[in-house]
Parts: sequence; structure tokens; C-alpha cells
Amino acid sequence: MTPDISGDWHGVLDTGAAKVKLGIRFEGDTAWMNRRSGAVDPLPLRRDGGGVAFELLPVDLAFDLRPVGDWLEGSCFHSSVDFPVRLARGVAPPAVHAARPQTLAPPFPYEAEAVAFIGADGSRLSGTLTRPPGPGPHRVIVLSTWQGQVDRDQTVAGHKPFALWADHLTRRGFATLRYDKRGTGISEGRFDTASTGDFAADLACAVAFLRTPPDLGAVGLLGHSEGGHISADVAAADPAIAFCVMMTPAGLPDDDILETHMFAAARAVGGAPRDLQRAVRIVRALGEASKAPTAAETLARARAILAAEAFPSEHLEMRAAIAAAPWQRYWATHDHTAGLRRLTCPALVVLAGKDLQTPPRAHAAVLKTANPAATMVTLPGLNHLLQPAVTGAPSEYREIETSLDPSVVAVVCDWIAAL
Repeated sequence: MTPDISGDWHGVLDTGAAKVKLGIRFEGDTAWMNRRSGAVDPLPLRRDGGGVAFELLPVDLAFDLRPVGDWLEGSCFHSSVDFPVRLARGVAPPAVHAARPQTLAPPFPYEAEAVAFIGADGSRLSGTLTRPPGPGPHRVIVLSTWQGQVDRDQTVAGHKPFALWADHLTRRGFATLRYDKRGTGISEGRFDTASTGDFAADLACAVAFLRTPPDLGAVGLLGHSEGGHISADVAAADPAIAFCVMMTPAGLPDDDILETHMFAAARAVGGAPRDLQRAVRIVRALGEASKAPTAAETLARARAILAAEAFPSEHLEMRAAIAAAPWQRYWATHDHTAGLRRLTCPALVVLAGKDLQTPPRAHAAVLKTANPAATMVTLPGLNHLLQPAVTGAPSEYREIETSLDPSVVAVVCDWIAAL
């Protein structure tokens, strides 16, 4: 007898990049699926013995599930990968988000001031300047966040690691500046038209702003991921920069490690890529299209590539637009080690042993060759966010209570203090 699966079911789809809550209701030959946007989609069911299959094409999901005891188990195909899925009966209980153990709360033994300066595009960028006690002049460190539209604290998955960096460094006697990227938080400007080069230009404006107050002295730079690259680029062009810290930077371009690392996060959570060669071929071709002389040419090339690969129309335009975006076009031709090679100031490069985005086994040798004088440290057990990790997949960020591992704080703060 075929089990009755009618009613509500819930579970989680872990793609390695993120964990997505699933809410599905089965009624007759229809599956009703809740989407993050609030929409509820009716999806036709295909039955195969005791199993069911259904698809949500607008978000590239295809499920194949079977009853196993009190569960529905099977797979979800998403972005060229089959992921294991397990659903339980009923509606998911509401999530409870408690404050992280390292979340900061006043009072602080230092001054924190809201400041603003003019960015490279003329927009007003807002940030926080911390000063340790005493008259100064205080050495000051500008903090640069990683890729994406993130605020001055690099807020992600309930964590605020850059607020912690500012706190630790200020308690060690340094002033710090962290700021919202253009078009983010309360900073003006447009994020969607900005590239890594634009963010580097904004960082140079932040440095110039800090050279005016009489109680501030030498300026150093500290950046995470993309922020590490722009820190090196700015420091290489400004011989007055005192030092540069690059945390989890890349050494090789993405194209060089697609075959081995493209699906690293998906594999870490049990995902099984389908037709790896096709997936690599598409990503590599789109990367080449991003190098076209104009955005319009990139868009045309990307559309042709995706159409030739029989890409679903629901996703073709979205993928083509990503390839033609200013950030992607700049990053496709960015020399990841150019700034590091040209640095004349002291430099620290910090890598994380379980980092699946810029894994040390792929990037460490190239980074070391780029600047043999730089101090390089690889910290075991940490992910790209510099948390203690299990698999290293970004989907773990929210589940890990530690926002910033004490080992990386000690390494960075001690190295800066010793200069």
C-alpha cells in the first residue's frame, strides 16, 4: 500500500552556499511550495510508484522524493547538482535567533564617532571612527569588507566580524575606520554599478580623509577577501601606507581552478554534480564573455552561450546580466596578485585551512611567490569567514556561534602591534 503523503512537510535544502527552508503541502496531484518571497506555487506532481517528483523552474529546483518511514527522502536538483533532502511531517517551528556570544554591547573603553567622507564617485560614505584613550597621535587602520553589498560591520548570518575587528584593534591602542560600501547601509551612491576598482578608489578616499585629523598618525590597511585585494592595490599605489593585512585573498583566477574547486562547497554537504564538464564549460565561457570590450558585447555573447547550451529561459537573462555586470567584468580581468607584488610596506597574508572559497592548497603558493617578503600564516580549522568550521561550507556560517575565531585575532593584532 502506498503511504499517504498528503498534508504539510518541512525540511532544509543545504546547497553548501546557503541553507534554504522548505515548506511543502501535498494535495492530490499538486504540491504547494512556499517561496522566500512569500509566494506559494502550485506544482504538478508526477508519481512513480510510491515516490513523487515536481519542479519549481523559476528558482531552478527539481525534487524527487520517496517515503522512508516517517520521512520523505530523496534529492533536489539545483544549479547542476543533486543535493540530499529529507522532509519531516508538519509545519516548521518558528526560528529563534539569539544574539551571538561575541556580539558587542556598550559601554566601550574608547570613543566611537559617526563620520562621513566623500567617495571617488562624489557620494557621501558613512562610517565609524574609533579612537583609543589618550591624546594621540594614534596609528589608524582602515577596514575593508569582503565581496557583496555588506555594511561596515560585514554583517552576515547574524555575525558582525568587522565590529569585532574594530573593537579588538582599538583596545590594543589603534584607531580604526570602517564604513558602509557605496549604496549600502547609510552610504550614498550606487552599489550595482560599482566594481572592485571603484571600491579601491573609495578606500583611497578614506585614507585621504584620515590624514587630516591631527590626533591620527600613520595609516595601515586591513581587508578581508575582496577587501584584502583592494587594500593591497591601494597600499601599492601609496608609499605612505604603513602596512597591509590581506585575509583570505585569492592568488589564482577562478578559471584556473574550476575543475577542482567549482563545486567544493556543494560536495562538502553531500552534493553530487551532474555533468561537471558541461558546468565548467559554461562558467568558463561566461568568464571569457565578461572580458569583452563593452558590457553590451558581454551581454550578447553570454546570451548566445546560454542559448547554445539550451539554458532554461527562466534563467538565461539573469545569468547573462550577471556576466555583464560591472563588478563581474572588472573581476574577470583583475590581476589578483598585482597589488601584493608591488607592496613595499610590511604585509601579512592570512589564509584559512577549511576555506572553500579561496582554499590555501590552490592559492598559497602563488601568493607567496608574489611577495616572498610578506608574512604568510595558514590557520587550521577556519572557514572563509574566519570561524571554526566543520566542513567549511558557507551554509554553516549561521549555525556557528563564534563570529571571529580568537586565533586569527591574536595573529593579526600581535603582528600589527609588533611593527
